[in-house]
Amino acid sequence: MKRNTGVPVSQALTLDQPAKVAEAALGLFLEHGYDATPMSLVAKHTGLTKAGVYHHFESKEHLLYVVHKSHIERLLLPMIDEATKVPDPEERLRKFLGDYALLLTQHPTLQVLINETKSLSAEHSQEIRDAWRRGLHLVRDAIVDLQKQKRCNAQLDPTYAAFAAIGMCSWICNWFDPSRPESGPEVARTMVAVFLQGIMPRN
Repeated sequence: MKRNTGVPVSQALTLDQPAKVAEAALGLFLEHGYDATPMSLVAKHTGLTKAGVYHHFESKEHLLYVVHKSHIERLLLPMIDEATKVPDPEERLRKFLGDYALLLTQHPTLQVLINETKSLSAEHSQEIRDAWRRGLHLVRDAIVDLQKQKRCNAQLDPTYAAFAAIGMCSWICNWFDPSRPESGPEVARTMVAVFLQGIMPRN
């Protein structure tokens, strides 16, 4: 959890209290687990009262939803938008899967968000899953384009292949060592190479 050195947390929070509470909560979720992080602990780490935290977030589930939505809007959706602009389907896959894999090496907190989607309410879970599904559809549609161009194994089911690509990359945050960030680009290149060689075997 990052804090402003020399500035009391309670004073720093007045600059943007909801964002600071969300940042602190995500750090605690990563350290202790979502279920083991009560709102009282979030309050303690932000210099607020428990009532002060509830002033901004109606529940812990709402707090998780806000954190997850913020990360999607700030990190994932711009990445999808950039990849969508790439006209060639193979390069589109390289762009998105490479960027997505690298992102997962840079933000270990994404492990919490991905794993704890199940803790969201039905309405919030649907909204979050719909946003993540945009990435899945990008990969699936690129595979369909490659199959139409006879550049990809025509026997593959595009949807299952897209799930395989997203799942392979999403698992990175469960085993990658964040203390070795310099290896992140190589991990990303490997993920892209393994997937593309699997669906576009070279003779």
